[in-house]
Amino acid sequence: MITGEQVYCPDFTPDQTKLTLTGSEFHHLVRVRRFQLGQDIWVVNGHGSAALCQISSRGSATLDLTVLKPVAERGELPTRLILAIANLKRDHLELVVEKATELGVHTIVPLLTEYTVKKGINQSRLERIAIAAMKQSRRSRLPMIQDLTPFKVFVEHNPTGAQLFCYAHDQSEPLLQRLGTTPASEQVTIWIGPEGDWSQDEIDLASVSDYTFTGLGPRRLRAETAAIHAVGLAAAFLQDLASYR
Repeated sequence: MITGEQVYCPDFTPDQTKLTLTGSEFHHLVRVRRFQLGQDIWVVNGHGSAALCQISSRGSATLDLTVLKPVAERGELPTRLILAIANLKRDHLELVVEKATELGVHTIVPLLTEYTVKKGINQSRLERIAIAAMKQSRRSRLPMIQDLTPFKVFVEHNPTGAQLFCYAHDQSEPLLQRLGTTPASEQVTIWIGPEGDWSQDEIDLASVSDYTFTGLGPRRLRAETAAIHAVGLAAAFLQDLASYR
């Protein structure tokens, strides 16, 4: 029986024919999910490699798996999608990390902006949330979560590609319209500001950096809603674009 259940094994390599599960992944499969010999599961390493495997034997604290079929980039978008988002209050950034991971984001960059209220992040917790979301959404690549980065620093060091700077302004171009003019191979970065919006200095810097000011419609959205909405639109567009090529 083929299942959609996934386990995370960061040391797994696509040339392996067998591997052994221990620790929390063993506990989840055996104690929680009650998996038995002969059942199939997916193994992912978080770097784009996945494999359909079968449980071949079980020890008191180990499961031996036989690799049936390796698959590269399972569940991944055809274009690298980066989310640069101002750090948010309370647990709102955790929600964004979870949903952005499910939607296919490659990299998440928490930003320290002029109006950012919360000045720190729990990076290890965010990574645990991303791992769980990667497994749940059947992805093979774990998003890179960068440390809290000053806005100006990321502007100066961000790789090239389409820069979609979400800003509620009459002159902002609809995000989907801008995506329609972006080459399929080009990296896309979505910028989301804090609860207090971007400062004028940040808007000016984005402007002189030739970022495209993009809008998300006439409604005023909370920062976490805007991030999830923007990533969802971009992910759906990029996935559909690839299916027609």
